[in-house]
Amino acid sequence: MTRTHPGCRHAPARRPGPSRRHATRGAGVLALVMLAGCAGPVTVRHVSLVHSYRDTTRTALQGGRPGDPTMVVLRRHGLLPAWRDNPDRAIATLRTQAKGRDDEADVLFALAELSYRQGLRHHHAQDFLAAAVYAYAFLQPGRAGGPSPYDERFRQACDLYNLGLSAAFPAPVSVTAQTRALPWGDIALDADPAQLRWHGRLLERLQPTATLGVGGIPNIYRTPGLGEPLTALARPDPAAGHPAPAAPDTPHEAKHLTQPSAVADLTGPAHDDALRAVPTPPAPQGSGGPASGDPTGTADGGPATPDDGSFSVSDRLRVPASLLLEIDSPRAQVLGDHLTGRLVLRVMDESPDTPIGHARVPAEYDQTAARALSLVDTALWTKEYRGFFDGTTYDGTRPRLIAMTPHHHGNMPVVFIHGTASSPYRWAIMVNDLLEDRRIRDHFDFWFFSYATSNPIPYSAWQLRHAITQAVDSLGGVKADPALGHITLVGHSQGGLLARMLVINPGDRLWDGTAGRPLSSFHLNDSTRELVRETMFPTPMPEIQRVVFISTPQHGSYLAAMSIARFVGSMVSLPVRVTETARDIVTGAGDSTHLNNRVLRLGSVYAMSPHSAFMRTLPTIPIDPDVQTHSIIPVCGNPRDLSHADDGVVSYESAHIPGVQSELVVRNSEHSTQSNPATIAEVQRILLLQLAQNPPRDMQPGTARVASGHAARRAGRS
Repeated sequence: MTRTHPGCRHAPARRPGPSRRHATRGAGVLALVMLAGCAGPVTVRHVSLVHSYRDTTRTALQGGRPGDPTMVVLRRHGLLPAWRDNPDRAIATLRTQAKGRDDEADVLFALAELSYRQGLRHHHAQDFLAAAVYAYAFLQPGRAGGPSPYDERFRQACDLYNLGLSAAFPAPVSVTAQTRALPWGDIALDADPAQLRWHGRLLERLQPTATLGVGGIPNIYRTPGLGEPLTALARPDPAAGHPAPAAPDTPHEAKHLTQPSAVADLTGPAHDDALRAVPTPPAPQGSGGPASGDPTGTADGGPATPDDGSFSVSDRLRVPASLLLEIDSPRAQVLGDHLTGRLVLRVMDESPDTPIGHARVPAEYDQTAARALSLVDTALWTKEYRGFFDGTTYDGTRPRLIAMTPHHHGNMPVVFIHGTASSPYRWAIMVNDLLEDRRIRDHFDFWFFSYATSNPIPYSAWQLRHAITQAVDSLGGVKADPALGHITLVGHSQGGLLARMLVINPGDRLWDGTAGRPLSSFHLNDSTRELVRETMFPTPMPEIQRVVFISTPQHGSYLAAMSIARFVGSMVSLPVRVTETARDIVTGAGDSTHLNNRVLRLGSVYAMSPHSAFMRTLPTIPIDPDVQTHSIIPVCGNPRDLSHADDGVVSYESAHIPGVQSELVVRNSEHSTQSNPATIAEVQRILLLQLAQNPPRDMQPGTARVASGHAARRAGRS
């Protein structure tokens, strides 16, 4: 029974009906709408600098949606839904709306980015090519009305053009006349075949670098500009022929021994030098002079120095290049069905930019990738230990003097000489940095010498001497190009000892100190005696003006004196020519016991021991005072007392020599310091000093010093 308070009536509780619930919800929604109407339609919020930059620089180049400028164009033209539903139809519609509008440039950029995005989606070459064409029309280089360089789309359009070409012209890139399809028509491209000829060579196997990742070289250098960056392999052009080199102005002394050829490809086959130990016959009397047509003959009709006739860039070295697709009146053509253009190939060493219209436009290059690919192709490092244990590695048909590029008249050669169990590969990081200095790149030629590092130091130095002689002679000598008389040698470790052998005049001191008795007391055949004189009685090369010693054991290496080093040294094989000469010397002396430890242990490991007779004698012979010398000495850690410092292989006291023009101690660096930034900066400073002292406009032939040097050398030989 339910009771109620008197005077009060309570109705039974009931749930609201459906109509009532709908009314309540409607009222809530109306309230929210009214509240929203009170809020402003535009909001502003704080964002981070990173977030702000990411939003304003977003482009299809990163693989995502197009950037804001392109999205603006799509919205203005009412094509954003169409882009999401059917991108190809949206691009075609936008293309029809572009002509004659005030925002034509904006539309062209949007078409470039949208086409590139489609290329990434479908991997169609014609979409990438369309992106490049639209980007070129937006930029219209060399013509008025192009975008401001401060416009963020300017660099983006350059990248759309460059990467679009890289995808449209993949490896192997064909620089020939061709007609290429576009999503709306086609483009006929012309190409001059003469572009593929470079310094008497053919450029082939053109490969884009955009998709190459370089490792092992910390500093990656690219030259920003316009064009598809490539690497090109330069091969000798059979149609060009190889004209005989000019006759050297001052002949080098005659060589009756078989001489190794001066310049070669590192990947050439290795042969024992016994296969070429055949005497070179002297030239007939009255022949061999320049008038007779033999460019290697001497003026007096004496025997000629054999000439290899091939001083040029190695077949395995690549050069950085750039491919451009140029279109005349691009904005007038780009909206038509049939376009015309041309493919233009540029090589970095001769075309840092390209003329387009009324301007010179920088070309895009990826020089570090080209250099790295050259090293990979030649696999220089694979010969490091082979070149140590097998002394015949580089004693085949020629020793290895490699030029990175053909010689440019007026450029001073820099010869890099690696150390023990090493190769030119070890100079890669240094050379990559040095070549980025335009002053160095424009005034120096880089040559690299490779040798079997277990061979006797005097023998390797003789090979280096002859290689440089052949190179200078093949280029006409210092009278034809005075810069060839201003050579800089940069030697690391044992390479520094080879360099020193080229700038000393020991007379008989080196031989007597090493063999312990005069050469005249030996009964030797003519061939052996001549080789001994060539290797142990050197004279300064007058063409060498400067030497840079890096980690050089001037007084020997304590590591070479260790038993393990001697054991390793005993495992190497020396060239037959060297072993036969040593055997003839011992036999000719009549006292093999006396010479066993002096002559037969002339391998580089034994010779670099501070206790060897050779290393006790070499430091006592002064360097030619006309040669400027510099020392770069690394030491481990940061010691206060350099007298007890070393680099793990060579002590500071061994590397230090008095009288050098400069000495840099590179602290916290080990023996292989060629890649140390301080070492590279010092070599750069030295080369710029060389350039300052020999400016191209003031460079004199210097033939007086060269001629006197050759005269003294001939007198010494006789």
